[in-house]
Amino acid sequence: MAGETLDFACTCGELRGQITDAGPAAFTHIVCHCKDCRAAYTHLGHADPKKVGILQTTQDRVKITQGGENLRVFRHTPKGALRWYATCCDTPLFYTPLKGRLVHVGMNTDRLTDPAAIGPHVAEAFIPKPGGKQGNKGLGTMLTRMVSRMAAKNISGEWRDTPFFDDTGAPAVAPKVLSREERAAALMGVS
Repeated sequence: MAGETLDFACTCGELRGQITDAGPAAFTHIVCHCKDCRAAYTHLGHADPKKVGILQTTQDRVKITQGGENLRVFRHTPKGALRWYATCCDTPLFYTPLKGRLVHVGMNTDRLTDPAAIGPHVAEAFIPKPGGKQGNKGLGTMLTRMVSRMAAKNISGEWRDTPFFDDTGAPAVAPKVLSREERAAALMGVS
């Protein structure tokens, strides 16, 4: 799959793009059950997906080809991850860390034109367990791949090539921090 391109779009198709050079070493396909990933959907008016498929890669591979003016971002809390979405149809698309130099991006796989192209997931995070506990599968694989990609992009300087952050490493669009009431409402939609 080296060199392949994966197309993505928001629900209405106004915002479109590609994940470039999508070889097996370029991404990790995971499934996340955490409340924050799921509440990104409910905050934007969507049903709780119960779990979120995520393609973890580096920001330089994300190319927005149409509708970039519709890309906005919010945070569940003042220190929470950045949750990027399309304002044209309130479609959750990506999450990133707070700083561009961290280069990591998770893309919601339900936005890929052909989700089957990325194969089965190799890790699962925050799996609900009896008694309110949580577990993980493949966490070592996920973290090792993420850290090695981040290190390589920082050494090469490719971390600067991103649609999410400006040249100083600040978000390209000012993030909205949800109020306590907005966060509570989003979490109420997560069962």
